Formats: sequence, structure tokens, C-alpha cells
Amino acid sequence: MRSLKNRIIGTLIVLFAVIGVADACTSYWLSMRQIDELLDQHLQGAAVWLSAGKVGTLGTHGPPPHSIDGFVGQIWQQGLATPTDNTDPKVLFNRDAPAGYSDERIKGHRYRLYTLRNDTDGLTYQVGQPLSFREQTAGRAALKSLVPTILQIALVWIAIPLIVNAAFASLKRASADAERVGVSRLTPLNISHVPDEVRPFADSINRMIERLQTGIDGEKRFIADAAHELRTPIAALQLRIDNLENAPDAAARRERLKELRDAIVRSATMIRQLLELARADAQRDPGRAGETLDVQEMVRTLVADLLPVAYARSIDLGVQRFDTAHVDANAGELRMAVRNLVENALRYTPSGGRVDIDVCEDAAGVVVRVTDTGPGIPDEMIDRVFDRFFRLNTVAGEGSGLGLSIVKSVVTKHGGSISLKNRRDDQSGLIATVVFPSSAMACVDA
Repeated sequence: MRSLKNRIIGTLIVLFAVIGVADACTSYWLSMRQIDELLDQHLQGAAVWLSAGKVGTLGTHGPPPHSIDGFVGQIWQQGLATPTDNTDPKVLFNRDAPAGYSDERIKGHRYRLYTLRNDTDGLTYQVGQPLSFREQTAGRAALKSLVPTILQIALVWIAIPLIVNAAFASLKRASADAERVGVSRLTPLNISHVPDEVRPFADSINRMIERLQTGIDGEKRFIADAAHELRTPIAALQLRIDNLENAPDAAARRERLKELRDAIVRSATMIRQLLELARADAQRDPGRAGETLDVQEMVRTLVADLLPVAYARSIDLGVQRFDTAHVDANAGELRMAVRNLVENALRYTPSGGRVDIDVCEDAAGVVVRVTDTGPGIPDEMIDRVFDRFFRLNTVAGEGSGLGLSIVKSVVTKHGGSISLKNRRDDQSGLIATVVFPSSAMACVDA
């Protein structure tokens, strides 16, 4: 039984059935006992009635055997072998029975007997009643007393499913609302009538819907921004193709062909970065352990890959602080983030400038710092450069505005942090610092 509702209903029905049976048995036993005590009181009253001389009321030689109340009355006088008065001549009690209540077997029938002796007149008064009659009378009365209990059990059995279904109705409405949730309809569930025990779960669903809404809205903005940004390079490609077709001579054709190649490279770079950003935005699987990455080796390989680019632009690319460091991360994404930082520094550093990379560990974790001698960033713009497709006006023709967005997405995804600040050592330039979680040793600023 996997249904919680059916489990509750079944449990309550069984519980009330057990309680009802116990209550019925108790009621039956109590009713039998009360009726038995009441009939005993009637026996005693009848004996007292006989001793008061009210023989006629029982009927001298009177009512037929086993009359409507089953009473048999006898009066014994000392010295006589038979009673002076007997309401049923076929029944003869034991005159020597103990005073008070006793049970006697007479001619195969059991009787409940009450004996009253009067020392004044020497008479013995006995009133008896067949036990079978008493048991039948008590049984009928006890069964009648069970009617309310049986009705109560039946009503409870009917009420339990109704009450439980009513209690789960709000969950059913919330479930129906959840069924309608989709990409085009991310409306939070109405949990105003949800039971308190289920509210934390319902709240978590609503928070998940909000996260989905935020993520989908972000994806929509990303797609819209990407489509808008791609229009410019595509238009530029179309323009350069037209210019190539209309080139007046071979020299102009070679120049315009070079411009077309440059435009294609920029478009390919933007598309590559869009894909990288999409991968960086993907949530990290918490159940999947990251790789243990040697940051020192990664930076060494990265510098070797980018040295031709730095050489072509006459930029001194190298490392200063270069300690051994390891992080638990997605190796491909971490390489992508650091590469974007270094490429960003190379792009904005003028010819003859310098780009330095530091790798070390401190109490916060593994630190990768990239320092360049470029123009830096106006202080009021530093927080905005992480926005997608944001480019400074001074370099409007360069880059796609995605590099730092990719870095921030990767760093945030791995629980790290990134900060930018302008140099304050009498040189222009920018210092980009990325910290990834790790155990640490000491590291001081270069």
C-alpha cells in the first residue's frame, strides 16, 4: 500500500474496529452483570414480599411453571416435609440452602435461589428463578445495548474516508496545479490550504519553480542578447563579401579578403564563447566529484599555448609567483576560465606591455592572479564588466563582451570568487584575482 491516504484510512479503520470490538465486549459484559444484579435484587424483593404475607401476589399454587418472570416462590414451616405455599408444585427447593443467594440444580435445571429465614415465626421463604431464563433475559438486554456501539463503529468507518479525503483535497488541488506547471506556465502552487506537515515540501516545490523561472528567464535573455549580438558580425561578413566582390583590383581584393578572414575569426570566437558560456552556466552535478587538477601544470600549458599570441603582439607573457596548487574542479571549465582571463589581458594590453600570472595558496584557497599593463577599467565600470556582451566604449571594436562573464560563471559554479581592481603601483593596468576553495598555505600579493 504505497498511497499515504489509503494507509491512513486503513490504519484508522482497523484501529477503530479493534477499539469498537473491545468496547462492545466490555459493554456486553457490563450489561450482563447489571441485568444479573437487577434480577438478584428482584429475587430478594420477592422473598421479602413473601415474608410480608403477600403470597397472593405470586399466586398460591398460582402461575404456571416458568411464568413470564420465571419466579417460583415457596414458604416452608418447620417440621413439614413440603412447603405450605408453592407457586410451582413441580419444583421443590432445598429448604436447607444457605441464607441469601445460592445456585441449585433441581430436576436437571439450574436455579438462582434466594433464601430468607424468619426466626420469629420459624418460617423459611425461598424465591428461585431458572438460570436459563436469567441468561436469556440478560443476553437480550446486552445485545440491545450493543446497537449504539455497532452504529457508532459503522458511522466512524463511513466518516474516516470522508474526513481523510477532505484533508487530502488541498494536496490533490496542489497536485493538479503542479501537473499544469510547464515551461510556458511556471506559476507557484497555491499552498494556502496545504497542511502544515506538507507545507515545507510544497514550499520547496515553489522555490524550485522560482529557480526554474529565473533560469528560463536568464536563458531567454541570453538567447535574445546572443541573437542581437550575432547580427552585427553577420552583417559585417555580408558587407565584406560584397566589398570583396566589388574590389577594383587584386591589391584591394587581398585587403578585403584579409578583412573577411578577420571578421570570420571574430564571429567564430564569439560563437565559441557563447558555447563556453552555456556550458559554464550549466549547474554542477552535486553527486559528481570533480577532478583533482594541478593548477601549476595547467597554467604552464596555457602559457605555452598563448605565447605565440603574446609574441605576435610584442607582449611579455610569463609567471611570477608559481607555487604548487591543486583544486577539486572540472578541469575543462577551469582551463576555460583562466584562459579567458589571460586572453582578456592580452587583448587589452598594448604592444610592448606585460602580462604576469601568479599561482599560490592562502587560507581562502587556490589563488590565480593575472596582472596586465593595459588601460585598466574606470572604477564605476568594474561591476558592469561581468555583464554579458558589455564592452567598454574605448574598445568597442574588440572582443565579444563574454570573456569575464564566462569566468564569473565558472568561478561561481565551483564556489569560488573573482575580483577586479586597477593597479596602484604607478602603472596602469588591471589585476584580476580568482580564488577557488582549497586548504591553504601563505600567499602574499605580488
